[in-house]
Amino acid sequence: MSESTFAVDPRPPRKRQRARKACLPCRQRKRKCDVQFPCSACSTYGYQCQYPADDGPSAPFVGKSHASHVSPNSTASPFGSSPTKAARIARLERDETPESPESAVDHQGILDPVKTRYMGLHSVMAFPRNLGLEFQSANPPRVHSFAWNCGIRKEDDGSNHTNLKDLISRENFELYQRVYFEAVHPMFGILDKQIFSRNADQFWSETGGHSAFEAILAGVVALGSFFSATLGHPRELEIVQHAKNILEDPVISRRVSIDQVSAWILRTLYLRLTTRPHMAWLASNIAMHLAEATGIHHEMDAVVLTTDSSSQIVPNQSGCEQARRLFWCAWMINSMISYEYGRSSSSLNNITCRQPTSSKGDYTALLISVAQLVPRESLDAGPDLHHTLPQIQQIPDEHPFISMSKADLCMSLYRHHRLLKQPIDKKEILLIISIGNTATEAACKLAQENKFWWNVLCTVFQYACVLLAIDTLDSLAQVQNAMCTLENIAAQLQNHVSTEAVNTLRILLRDSMKKKRQEVQLLEAADSDLGANTSNELGDMENVDINWDALLDPWYVPTLLPQQFQIGAEDRGIFPSM
Repeated sequence: MSESTFAVDPRPPRKRQRARKACLPCRQRKRKCDVQFPCSACSTYGYQCQYPADDGPSAPFVGKSHASHVSPNSTASPFGSSPTKAARIARLERDETPESPESAVDHQGILDPVKTRYMGLHSVMAFPRNLGLEFQSANPPRVHSFAWNCGIRKEDDGSNHTNLKDLISRENFELYQRVYFEAVHPMFGILDKQIFSRNADQFWSETGGHSAFEAILAGVVALGSFFSATLGHPRELEIVQHAKNILEDPVISRRVSIDQVSAWILRTLYLRLTTRPHMAWLASNIAMHLAEATGIHHEMDAVVLTTDSSSQIVPNQSGCEQARRLFWCAWMINSMISYEYGRSSSSLNNITCRQPTSSKGDYTALLISVAQLVPRESLDAGPDLHHTLPQIQQIPDEHPFISMSKADLCMSLYRHHRLLKQPIDKKEILLIISIGNTATEAACKLAQENKFWWNVLCTVFQYACVLLAIDTLDSLAQVQNAMCTLENIAAQLQNHVSTEAVNTLRILLRDSMKKKRQEVQLLEAADSDLGANTSNELGDMENVDINWDALLDPWYVPTLLPQQFQIGAEDRGIFPSM
């Protein structure tokens, strides 16, 4: 290169100019900054536009910030209701305390878009590459697990799997796919229907090795089979096991992909519908960890890419929206299952993923808004029923599943509240009853449609238990309706789980009646005016053959009792003249 080359262009080097003038968010994300306040990038993505104090005269403003971005963890509901006073105060506190550049860099991550692999900039895999860039290497090291272990043993080569085409025909797949998109997709919109159909057609027309997308196909078939009006596909369990084997295959699981996140969410839903809570909780945590591993908990502009040709890899607006729906569905399922089960949920640092938009016929955003009301404070603090219950009630009951999910959260809040022995107001009791009654009707409706979501039985059972636990006139007046609904659903199911739930609730109901009867006897014994009469009456009652099964039945008719047992209050002198 000749010496005159440097004399032709008097401008300073481009890299130095951007480093001197760019605002802090653009520097951290290696984006071009237009040196305005706020700059176009910060205005577009809602960042806090800040210029360092030592940036020189080229910075138009010093020490100012732009805080128009709403945190994805805020309690603003996607259906447009105004945030609560506590949420507004918390947001003001966050805005008044801007994040320091050091903490922002510490939370920043790096994404390998080719392998869809996300990690922190401080990770052992990213550090060699960062050093190479700092040393201005011609070929900086790739993001790789250099020296992660000693490499003494060979990695598992995986195992052979059956093919999904051998387990189900194309015609049956089309049938269960339609059922899935009618029953499951409106609640958990994690798949793009057009892209899914196109990839499914390609799967059935080509031959090749197994992939995570095949696990998605198996998950769709399994859930579609579950929600079919018939008994489902005869090889449903084999299809579920096939998806599990693919997801746990070391060759496939070593290469993280967004398809794995979708497949694990589908598996979590199936496990929540069919097996024990521990298994569903584990699967939901795996889905969350895979969501972090693929970086979808961040917006694409919030991470550093490992390749300069990122323009060909960055998804379009539709792909970004689908990634948001995928992450928030994983987050929502994990939060709800963990809170109901009484276990810790997966907590990710510095979530920048925006919430998905709501649309007609899609209820994913509403379910996310329900999950956002799950308390995040420590277990010792307890839930704030006074503020949370009204927010739950404000969520529209646009679908029966939404109504039951709202009730599930109410029951969980009350159980936690009761465990801490905190008082509860009548207004809060009436809110729980109102939400519970709506959920009871919703469960009955879904049962009639043969859409047996997990909370069709669970919500009604827990609601009846909560009514007995509240133990007021308002709550006890609703026990009959809840019990009747539970028995009707159990009669339609006719299996061990439903029968067990009904029998357990009957035992609790009868024990509650027995406890109240003993309390009445103790109070009567304390009245000296009733001493003699009560002793005689109790002596006579010992000789009476009482049909206790009829008495303790919630549907008993008073005429079923023996004539000697029907003693009026006026005959027993309970209300003596003054």
